[in-house]
Amino acid sequence: MQNMMMRVVAVSALALGAGHAFAHEDFRVIGTVMSHQDSSIEVQSRDGTMTSIRLDRQTLITRDTKTVAAAQLEIGVSIVVDAYGDSTDDLLALDIRIVPPIATQ
Repeated sequence: MQNMMMRVVAVSALALGAGHAFAHEDFRVIGTVMSHQDSSIEVQSRDGTMTSIRLDRQTLITRDTKTVAAAQLEIGVSIVVDAYGDSTDDLLALDIRIVPPIATQ
């Protein structure tokens, strides 16, 4: 009985720890496409910060609410990216919206 209780405690501890290990945060990146490869883009925000964002088959890319091909992510295009990851150094794009040029001040 005591052995069984120890197993239950051990499995519970592992389950709680595993849930935290897979937790990701949501991020929004607004800026201009500076580089585009097959599976990633580099985005420069207004403050000059460069962010690398991975793309996959499930990344939805839209312009004016219509789905467009990844080829539309040309250098100089303004975008809003909703992504998730552990930090800004590890982002995967969920949705990318091509928007009118972002005004500079």
